[in-house]
Amino acid sequence: MEDQDLENALTETEKLLRKLIVLKLDAHYWALTLWIAFCYSIPQFDHAPRLCFWSPEKRCGKSLALEVVSHLLPNPLMTSSISSASLFRILDRDNSKVILIDESDTVFGRNGDKEKAEALRQLLNASFKRGQSVIRCEPPKYEPREFKIFAPIALAGIGTSAIPETVADRALMIEMRRMLPNEQILEFESDEVEKYFFPIKEKLQNFATENESRYRELRPELPRESLNPRARDLWKPLYKVAECAGDEWIKKALLASVALSSGESDPEEASLSLRLLSDTREVFTEDQITTKDLIERLRGLEESPWAYLERFNPSVLAHLLKNYSIRPKPFSGGKVRGYYRKSFEDSWSRYLDPVQTVTPVTPVTPEELDLEAS
Repeated sequence: MEDQDLENALTETEKLLRKLIVLKLDAHYWALTLWIAFCYSIPQFDHAPRLCFWSPEKRCGKSLALEVVSHLLPNPLMTSSISSASLFRILDRDNSKVILIDESDTVFGRNGDKEKAEALRQLLNASFKRGQSVIRCEPPKYEPREFKIFAPIALAGIGTSAIPETVADRALMIEMRRMLPNEQILEFESDEVEKYFFPIKEKLQNFATENESRYRELRPELPRESLNPRARDLWKPLYKVAECAGDEWIKKALLASVALSSGESDPEEASLSLRLLSDTREVFTEDQITTKDLIERLRGLEESPWAYLERFNPSVLAHLLKNYSIRPKPFSGGKVRGYYRKSFEDSWSRYLDPVQTVTPVTPVTPEELDLEAS
């Protein structure tokens, strides 16, 4: 099967997705298409991107999107309730399974069982990378046994809380939106599944079978300035699929990866610790500052959360900064404690986007434009 055939299969997949589900961005359709094709060649990759459909409200089509995707996959297992114990046993028994979990907000939301949610979160994180295992003692002899858990997994839920941060960091986050009255989708019945989906599945499977080891040979170039190391791990399998499909899909992979990764540095979406790190860079104008002065400056920032946190005190400040190995130190003869700028600089460079500098514009005179001065 030639590259042109894969390009056609991807194009047909994208067109069918656009008929069946409403997504927010073109980039979402491109990312979803590449992820579906990736699932046909799981043994050829070292990372398995998570796929997460989320929406701010109900009735935005998350469950439908998950169903549509399941019909396009080679070996799907769709569920709305699964324990970590069940999941790792299923993955070990059949390493070609693609797991689709609906209503993840009932697991990870505020009303979910915290212990079960944490166990599932850890498993979702670990199964992202090939080589990870779960060890359990199994009856009747209760000897340790290794369970292989590498697998692609998709989730759907309401709100960003439906997807834990560490899972979202390994995921293609696809935002769903409620349809407008003038937006229409193609509705299908169960007996029409084969008609709509089977021809595309057959083409994707044929390419995967005839090019079994090709993906292993590819070394795509990913944009380091736009994608952090985790994002590059996430996108590398999809770039390999795109590279096999030709220039048009390479371009789509690039645009999709940048679009879906661009929201990571938004302070409003970041964790509180990361927001604090960003705000300290804004207010730190000298080599050292007392804890008291730093808190006052942070409270003075417009649209910041610090002025509204009643217990934002030296202890809370120190606790949040401890994640980055930044700690207060005594100065002024040990009478006061505070922070040195050099303690922040490594974390600023590692976890924050570079500060955008604006080059002053030199005024241009009418004479330079060869225009008459008015």
